[in-house]
Amino acid sequence: MRILILGNMANDGYAVAKELRRMNQDVDLAVNLSDFGMALPEWEDANLSAETDPYSLDAKNARNTWTPPDWIHYVDFMNKISWRKNIISKIKSRFDVIKLMREYDIVEAHVPFSIYCQFSGVPYAAYDAGWIRYFPYSKKIRSKFAKRGYSKAKRIIITNPDTFEISDSLPYLDQNKIFFSPFAIDPEKYKPMDVRELRANYAREDEVLLFSPARQIWKEKGNDKMIRAFARFAKEVPKSKFIMVGWSIDEENSKNLVNDLGIQDRIVWIPPVPKGILIQYYNAADLVLDQFVLGSWGTSTPEAMACEKPVLMFYKKNYILRAFGEEPPILNSYGEDEIYSNLVKIVRNREFAIELGKKSREWIIKTHSSRVVALRHLEILRKVV
Repeated sequence: MRILILGNMANDGYAVAKELRRMNQDVDLAVNLSDFGMALPEWEDANLSAETDPYSLDAKNARNTWTPPDWIHYVDFMNKISWRKNIISKIKSRFDVIKLMREYDIVEAHVPFSIYCQFSGVPYAAYDAGWIRYFPYSKKIRSKFAKRGYSKAKRIIITNPDTFEISDSLPYLDQNKIFFSPFAIDPEKYKPMDVRELRANYAREDEVLLFSPARQIWKEKGNDKMIRAFARFAKEVPKSKFIMVGWSIDEENSKNLVNDLGIQDRIVWIPPVPKGILIQYYNAADLVLDQFVLGSWGTSTPEAMACEKPVLMFYKKNYILRAFGEEPPILNSYGEDEIYSNLVKIVRNREFAIELGKKSREWIIKTHSSRVVALRHLEILRKVV
C-alpha cells in the first residue's frame, strides 16, 4: 500500500511519516513550500537559529543546515501571491498535486488538501487539526469545497478532542468514519535534558521559572487569564519569572496588560523559536502553561509533558475521556482563580511537581509517542483501502 501524507499541519504529517518509514511502510510526505514556516519539516529538524522567523522561513536556505529525506516532496501553492497576479501558475500547482496523488493507493490529506483530493479519484482520509472549527460556519467558496471534501473522505482523523462537539453536530459527516488520533511526539527527541546555562539567562537558582509557548490569541488561548493569574502569583511568590512567546494577533494586548498590571519586570518576551530550541525552553522551565479556552491541546502540551514538565491548561473532561479513556496528569485550569491556585499548589510542593512531571512523560509515551500514533494512522488508512 503506497501512502501519501499530503500536508504537514503542526509538523504532525512529518512525525507520522518518519515513524511509518522506520516501520518499513511505503509512505511519502508532500509539503507546501510556501506554507507557514512551522508547517515545514525544516522547523522541526533543520539546524535553525533562534532568530529564524517562521513567517519568512525559506526552506531552500534552511537546507544548508539539513538534508531532507528523499521521501519528502515539495510543492508550491504560492500562498503569498494573489490569484489575480499569477492565476495560471496557481491553477497548474493544483493540477500537479492531483497528478501526484494518483501515484498512490491512498492519501491522508491535511489542510487544505481535502479540497483537491475529492477530484483525484484516489481514496483519502481527511486529517483535521482544528480547521473544522472554522469552515462549517463560512459561506465562502473555499469553505464549501472543504465541507464537500470532508463529506467525501473515506475517513476523518480528528486530532483535537474538543472538536468532537462540532463534528457530532454536522449532518453531512458520517459519524462512523470519524476516528481520533492525537499528535505524534517523539519521546527520544522531546525528553528531559540539562539546560542550566539557558535557564541561568532568565532566572537565578532560587527563582521559579514559568514558560508559555502559546500564541497570543485571547479568544482561543486565554492568555489574558493566564497573565492576570500570574500577576497574583508574583505577589505570592516574589522570586518568579515568566517567559512568554510574543506572537500573533493579541501580542500588543498582552504586553499592554502586563504593563497595566505592573509585572513587566517579571516577564521575558521571546520570539517563536524552532523546535530544537523550544525543547531547551521546556526543560529550562519549572512548569509550562499552555491554553485555557478551547478545551484540548495541540502539540505544546504533550511536548512539554514529554520533557517531564508539569503543565497547566484547560481540557474538557468529557471529550478527553472519549478520546483517551482516562484523564491526563495535567492540572486542569480554566479560570483565573484555578490557574492561580494551581500555580501556588505546584510551586509550594516540590515533590508533587517532580512526581507530576514523571507521570506526564509516562502518559505521553503511552498515548502520544510516535510509534503509538503511527500505528493508529496505519490502522485507519488500511480501513480506507
